[in-house]
Amino acid sequence: MFFKSSDVHISNPFKLYWKKNWTFQIVHMEGGIHIEAKGLGISIKAPFKPNDNPMIAADSLILREEKNRRSLYNSWKLKRSNQKLHM
Repeated sequence: MFFKSSDVHISNPFKLYWKKNWTFQIVHMEGGIHIEAKGLGISIKAPFKPNDNPMIAADSLILREEKNRRSLYNSWKLKRSNQKLHM
């Protein structure tokens, strides 16, 4: 399946060269259109609006996931260092 974005034809699934471990796909599910990302052992999805650019939507989906993971890691790291201080 191919779709057109800004005069560029993109295959479905597609990849972003700056996110090499991820594969993206535009899917119709749950009564709507979603962008789905698979990589690093997980699968995440978000709603995809008709006027969205697939590359920007894919990049922001991964950015949100990376921020969430970084926040969880920093929280765990802080909790662990606090536990060491109280021993």
